[in-house]
Amino acid sequence: MCGKSISKIVKVATLGLVDAGSLEAPKAPDAPAGPADAPTAVDPGVSQAREDERRRRAAAAGAGSTILTGANGLNTAAQTGQKTLLGA
Repeated sequence: MCGKSISKIVKVATLGLVDAGSLEAPKAPDAPAGPADAPTAVDPGVSQAREDERRRRAAAAGAGSTILTGANGLNTAAQTGQKTLLGA
């Protein structure tokens, strides 16, 4: 009885343009399967080598900012001039 009355109300409310059976939400597609098996353990030798490489690169990057000349050293004459008094 309840189904017929709902169907009748839907037809009246929508002027008969919508069928009561089409008001259900569409079904979602199935989700794709996840990865087969996730890695669980890391070889200690690999992680130690990775950490050593990271430290080596960090140390090398720090030294690069202190080198102010190229491989040939300074090729120009030093800029020297006479001392002046400030405000004179």
